[in-house]
Amino acid sequence: MDDHAIVTEELSKQYRGALWRLRPEAALKSLSLSVPRGVVFGFLGPNGAGKTTTIRCLMDLIRPSSGNAWVLGAPSGDVAIRQRVGYLPDNPMFSPHLTAMQFLKLCARLLKVPGDQRRSRIESALKEVDMMESASRPLREFSRGMIQRIGIAQTLLNEPDLLILDEPLVGLDPHGRKDLLEIVRRQKQRGACIFFCSHILSDVEKLCDQVGILFKGRLLCSGPLTELLGAKGMNVLVPAKEESLARELMLDAEDSHREADGSWQLSFTSESKVKRLQERSWPEGVLLQPRREGLEELFFRLTKQEKGDG
Repeated sequence: MDDHAIVTEELSKQYRGALWRLRPEAALKSLSLSVPRGVVFGFLGPNGAGKTTTIRCLMDLIRPSSGNAWVLGAPSGDVAIRQRVGYLPDNPMFSPHLTAMQFLKLCARLLKVPGDQRRSRIESALKEVDMMESASRPLREFSRGMIQRIGIAQTLLNEPDLLILDEPLVGLDPHGRKDLLEIVRRQKQRGACIFFCSHILSDVEKLCDQVGILFKGRLLCSGPLTELLGAKGMNVLVPAKEESLARELMLDAEDSHREADGSWQLSFTSESKVKRLQERSWPEGVLLQPRREGLEELFFRLTKQEKGDG
């Protein structure tokens, strides 16, 4: 367990339902999850899947109905472990009358950052999120994206071994998203584990080493992206001069698009179609390449199966 940043074992959480409901509502159903140290882990799922409930159990903000959770090798309820964790909630709300600098000083004291290091840590965190120029402004004047940046800054003050970020990209503009992804990469280089939720699957796929997909409280899959996104079908690359061939193939292709140079890329996922492609003879210049499933495709395929839509 010491080589994992997060471990859950049969973690379940039931909330008391409305008065007319006879049974409690299950937000988590026997979640068993292992997140190695030093990785960037994307925790995915639609709204209401149980992601925030999981994080609140890990942070001991709520108690599970059953099961266990460990953070950095210690039980999730161990208060001492908080000094090694940086946490950003899904909807951060900070005292509006405080300036950014005052808020971070308060956070540094709560995190027991040594007094002689507080100022340098705060300035470093503000620079990391590009908010030095706003350090003396009260938080009530901040936009949603600026609050998110300050929230990220407070997670960095204690140079944590584990960052737990619940929807950190919400409220950030494209520049803010790019900045956050760079921050995550630098924290990983420092040796930290980053565990975060996001609905922006393209960013998750570029950034994460591992992912887990949660649906209605149940874990559908978890593991390295290189293993989860396996080969699925075939791509056929057709040069621009073979346009008639490309138009013929479009009738069977699951997806197709034209490149800037006029060539075509057509995708096939059916095993029977792939077999026919492999048995066919092709004009010079046509290339067949194994196709790998993307994270978005995996996500929608698994959740669609769970919904019973096919």
